[in-house]
Amino acid sequence: MNQADNKPYTKYHAGRVRRPRTDAPLEPAPDSPSPKAPSPRRADTANGGRGAGGAGAARAARAQDEPASIYRADRRAQSRTEGPDLALVPGAEHKRRLFHWWYLLAIPLALAIAVGVWGFLGYSTFNRAVVKANQRINATTRAALVDPHGGVLSAPTTLLVLGSDQRGHEPARSDSILLMRFDPHTHTVSQLSIPRDTLVNVPGHGQTKINEAYFWGGPALAVKVVSSFTGVPVNHVMLVNFHGFPALVNSVGGVVVDVPQDLTSWYSGNITVHFKKGPQLMNGKQALIYSRVRHSDSDFMRMGRQQQVVQALEQKITRPRNVLRLPWTGARFMAGVGTDLTTNQIIELAYLEWRAKGTSQLKTVLPGTPEMIGGGSYVVVDPAVLARTVRQFLNR
Repeated sequence: MNQADNKPYTKYHAGRVRRPRTDAPLEPAPDSPSPKAPSPRRADTANGGRGAGGAGAARAARAQDEPASIYRADRRAQSRTEGPDLALVPGAEHKRRLFHWWYLLAIPLALAIAVGVWGFLGYSTFNRAVVKANQRINATTRAALVDPHGGVLSAPTTLLVLGSDQRGHEPARSDSILLMRFDPHTHTVSQLSIPRDTLVNVPGHGQTKINEAYFWGGPALAVKVVSSFTGVPVNHVMLVNFHGFPALVNSVGGVVVDVPQDLTSWYSGNITVHFKKGPQLMNGKQALIYSRVRHSDSDFMRMGRQQQVVQALEQKITRPRNVLRLPWTGARFMAGVGTDLTTNQIIELAYLEWRAKGTSQLKTVLPGTPEMIGGGSYVVVDPAVLARTVRQFLNR
C-alpha cells in the first residue's frame, strides 16, 4: 500500500485541509480532557525520525484518536463571527436588570416633566388673563371691599358676583346678583341669589331696585348697597360681562340642562324663544338666553335657571377631557371679567369649590313678594325672612 494513502490530509498551495479517515468513524470529544500524553512527533524526533511507523504512522494514529477539526486560523475567524455568549459574560445579567429599572423610572419621570410643562404654560396663560382682569377694577371699587383678615384657605371669604346687562350706550345694570361664601373650616360653599328687582335704599336715589345701584354708581356703589342690605361684608368682587358667556360655554362643547317644563318667552330683539321640557344640549347662545328670559314666569324662576346653567357648566368643565384645557378655558372666561382676586386666590377658591361638592353646597334664592309700586314691578323682602336667610347663608 502506498504510504501517501495513509496520510489524513492532502497538501494544497493555499494550505492544508484535514480530512477524516473513511475507514474510522468519528468519535465525540471526551467531556474532560485526558492527561496530556507524549507527542508522537516528539518521539519520532527523539529517535531521529526513525521511530516505528515514522511520522506518517504517528499522524495516522492521532487522527484516529481525535475527531476532525478546523485549524487555529479558522477557529479565530469563527470566534470573531459568532461573538461571545452574553450569558457567560460576568455582569451581563446585572446590566439587564439595571436597564429594566431605568425603564420603569423613565415613565413617571416623563409624566412628571409633561405635567410640569403643562402646569407652567397653563399658569402663565391664566395669570396673564387675571392681571388684565385686575386692571378693570378701579380704586373706588377696591376701597368698598372689606379685608377678610386672612387668606382664602384660612378664613371665610365672601365674593359678590355681578352679571352686567348693558343696553345700547346706557350704563350697565347688574342683571344677576350672587353672593358666594367659601368657608375653609366647615368645607362649605353657600350661594345666595338676590332678585334684581328687590326694593332697597340706594344712597342718593332713594327707594329703588337693587340693580339700579350698578347703573348709578358702578360696581363700587353696588358693593356698598348689597352689603348694607344683607349685612354681609363683601371681601371680593367679580364683574361678569354676559357677552363673553357664550364663548365660554362653546369652549367646553356646550352644556346639558334639564328643562323642568316647556318654556316660551319673549326675548330682547323682539324674538320669541321656546325650550322643550327635558334634558337639552345648549350651545353658548342658547344657554345665555335660557338663563335670562323671565317674561313667561318670574324673576325667581329666572334665577333658578341661572343656577342650573352655572351648575351644568361646572360639571362640564371638571370632566377629564376638559380638565387639561382648564387653564386656557379659564383665560378665555377671564377675558370678559373684572375682579380684584389674584391668580392664586382664584385657584384656592376653585379648590374649595371642588372640595365642597355635593351636600356641602347651599344654593338659595332670597324670597320676596312681587308688588307693583308707582307703576313699577318690585320684589319686597320681609326683614325677618331676610335675617333668617342670611343666617343660613353664613352657616350660623
